[in-house]
Amino acid sequence: MEQLDLRVQKTYKALVEAFERLLLEKEFESISVTEICDAAMIRRPTFYKHFLDKYDFITFFIKHKMNKIFDFAIQKSNDEGVDFFIVVFEQLLDQFDNLLHLIFSIQTNGNSIFELESVREYGKSMLNNYVKKEDTDKELPLQLSYKGQIIMGITIQSVFWYKEKKNQISRKEVIELYTQTLDRLR
Repeated sequence: MEQLDLRVQKTYKALVEAFERLLLEKEFESISVTEICDAAMIRRPTFYKHFLDKYDFITFFIKHKMNKIFDFAIQKSNDEGVDFFIVVFEQLLDQFDNLLHLIFSIQTNGNSIFELESVREYGKSMLNNYVKKEDTDKELPLQLSYKGQIIMGITIQSVFWYKEKKNQISRKEVIELYTQTLDRLR
């Protein structure tokens, strides 16, 4: 988390952890702000001090999760020389199904379409920053931008495919299959 007041950090942490627990039980649309607050043991006014509504919170939550995944992948790829996209893929495989569905689906609710568009742009920005690493003010060359988007699309679809087929293929086998697919694209 950013350099925030310690109380704000604790509030965000409690909300994120409570929301993750709730997502294990039910879909996002059926979770209320009251349930999130009760599970996090914070008051509703505190929630509304930081977020406009549950759609604003979900934008924060998804960006928080994406940051953790990308930061971990960047650190691993820098420290150990492993492939960034493979680390992202492995991290996504470890997420529970409701969370993946939430992160990568477009809801029909008008509020969440707008919010998830900002999340998509955020993910694109994070990916672009990873791919070019140096001069972050310049736009990525079109070909490199396209390749990054294709790889992330394949990554997401591969995670969903594995979740459906995990009783037919091992985690190790799907990572190998994903690695072979990446090698062909490069």
